[in-house]
Amino acid sequence: MKNRHLSKAVASQKFYEFRIKLQAKCNENGIELRVADRWYPSSKTCHCCKNIRKDLKLSDRIFKCDCGYIEDRDFNAALNLRDAMTYEVA
Repeated sequence: MKNRHLSKAVASQKFYEFRIKLQAKCNENGIELRVADRWYPSSKTCHCCKNIRKDLKLSDRIFKCDCGYIEDRDFNAALNLRDAMTYEVA
């Protein structure tokens, strides 16, 4: 919300309302809702070797690690969030 140009667009998305509704649905169905830290490097971390790439840009859509792991950036991030060890149970 520090960026004045983007803050209005982000605020209008009502992410907090979405989280509250998601939490209510999880409670209804007995599902544990895990919330990772805001700065958790899910898309910069290799799913195989856990190496963190500092030079990854948002325009890089394919994640390529030195260990030979190649995957879609979003899928790699989803795998890392699934296996995250530090999270908050909402």
